[in-house]
Amino acid sequence: MDSSLSGLRITRPGEIEKMCRRLSQSGQLNPVIVRPAETGFQILDGFKRFFSAQRLGWEYLDAGIVDVPLVNGKAMMLSYNRSGRSLLDYDEALVVFSLKKDHLLDQSAISHLTGYSRSWVCRRLALVEKLDAVVQDSLRMGVITNSHARAIVRLPRGNQGEMMRCIADNQLTSRDTFLLVEKFLESPHRKDQQYILSHPVEVIEKSIIRDEIYDIRLSRYGNRLLKSIELLYLQQNIFIGLCTGHMISKLSDTETEILYSKMEKLKKGTLATGSIINQKTWKNEG
Repeated sequence: MDSSLSGLRITRPGEIEKMCRRLSQSGQLNPVIVRPAETGFQILDGFKRFFSAQRLGWEYLDAGIVDVPLVNGKAMMLSYNRSGRSLLDYDEALVVFSLKKDHLLDQSAISHLTGYSRSWVCRRLALVEKLDAVVQDSLRMGVITNSHARAIVRLPRGNQGEMMRCIADNQLTSRDTFLLVEKFLESPHRKDQQYILSHPVEVIEKSIIRDEIYDIRLSRYGNRLLKSIELLYLQQNIFIGLCTGHMISKLSDTETEILYSKMEKLKKGTLATGSIINQKTWKNEG
């Protein structure tokens, strides 16, 4: 089988190992999709299954054959699901960019071929053409998500790498990232931009406190609760990110002892928060 189109799919670290375990336990549940080509049968869908089967030493795989030209085969790749979920934006972007670069199709032609709107095609092309190579590599490796990338692509290329590192270092959610990018774009002076990158959590917290998080459907009291929830959610994500990183194993005994007492307070607060959330008031129960 010809796997030359595998570059149009993101395969993140650990995914092949997971697929190997799945194939070993349950066998092949879905066929790979291929098209006849001069090089044999060219895979359009099922790259992880193919590479995992190779690693397991399998000689055969079930395959579904579609006899279509290469350009149509690439367009069909947009309709296939990965692991039962829709394609990631960047996967789609790689296919769309290939149609433009390798087959010299303009946005109108790509739109007609794929059935997607020109604005959809334009957004996907931007993820490849306007996204810095370092950021694209981080996206492939799973350091950032597609949602992060959609926010970062709004920045000039020269600022994208530093924003990506800020997101990764501070474990920011996609929502936090959009807010931070907005602040960055609103800041014309480099000194202000550097402050945003150096103090992202503080900037986001100030934005939430200063009524930038507001829901017209809520009362004044309701919006105060909303702000509090957003602040807690922000800090929760940062805390989880810090605790799941490799640095936590490098804490000294003294540091661990000091932090443990604080974590006990946090534990009690978390239990109290959970108790409040579980109250019937929030569940609309009689």
